[in-house]
Amino acid sequence: MNEKKSKSSNLHQNHRARVRETFRKAGVDGMPDHNLLELLLFYSIPRKDTNEIAHRLIETFGSLNGVFDASYERLAEVEGVGESSALLLSLVPGICRRYIEGMTDKKKINLSTAEAVNDYLVKKYYGCKTEVFYMLCLDGVGNLINCCKLGEGSSGTVVVDKRTMLETALRNHADKIIFAHNHPNGIAVPSKADLELTYEFASILTPVGIRLSDHFIIAGDEALSLASIEKFSYLFI
Repeated sequence: MNEKKSKSSNLHQNHRARVRETFRKAGVDGMPDHNLLELLLFYSIPRKDTNEIAHRLIETFGSLNGVFDASYERLAEVEGVGESSALLLSLVPGICRRYIEGMTDKKKINLSTAEAVNDYLVKKYYGCKTEVFYMLCLDGVGNLINCCKLGEGSSGTVVVDKRTMLETALRNHADKIIFAHNHPNGIAVPSKADLELTYEFASILTPVGIRLSDHFIIAGDEALSLASIEKFSYLFI
């Protein structure tokens, strides 16, 4: 009996060693999704076969992206995952977003085109599972002065304080403002509340000489610029 356990343990260790060696030689691009997930799970599940769990996760959520987009609660419900693995997998999107943000020096960011804003915001919201409202403060030629988080909450319930918004814009000496918020579980289409808030905030900013240039809505890798749509032009007074 002990001999069988020893052989099983040796096979298990040899398999893990082979997976690690594959990563060292081939990198991420040389490994299928389930093997990458299996390798990551080595560090939260030290003594079980993580290959089967990796396959189960991908089957449950449809893809590697689906696994990383899943909530901690849903991950923890998958057989074999447990709290430690659910926490580890939940960390990945946020760490990736922080890494991408860290690569960018905001003093060199020019957001004078919708395409540039789109690219910046999609990265900013990568992996966000809650609704977050940002205000981009720009100078007169569209250079980013500061990206300020004004609110965060569950989908559809984020609250943004009008006074805080105005004080933040003035404190950053903004010439132009771009608002952005995401629809984590929806599509990039504005709600009635989104349109009303945009008009109200534009009405507050205009008298103090700050122009509201745009309001972007992000859903996954999609971004909608309200200013680029003719029927919403009245919002940017």
